[in-house]
Amino acid sequence: MTIEQTVEIPFDRKIFLELPHSIPVGAKARVFIDIPSAFESQDTVAPHVKSFRGILKGKGISTERLREMQREDKALEYAADKRQSPGTK
Repeated sequence: MTIEQTVEIPFDRKIFLELPHSIPVGAKARVFIDIPSAFESQDTVAPHVKSFRGILKGKGISTERLREMQREDKALEYAADKRQSPGTK
């Protein structure tokens, strides 16, 4: 099951998830938060993030490919965590 919702980030920058009752208690889920760079402005980007802009320029890796690589890394981490969890085979 995939649930997708676009939310506006509030002033306190806190968001909460309310899941459908059809999801069993104790079930495990992966939660992804994707904040597209199109929403970033020069005023809201932290200085340490700005310093990385352009780092891939000329390297043949697009922003989309970088995000895909990050998702692949997270999937590998999730699989490794799942293998290391007690009670799993």
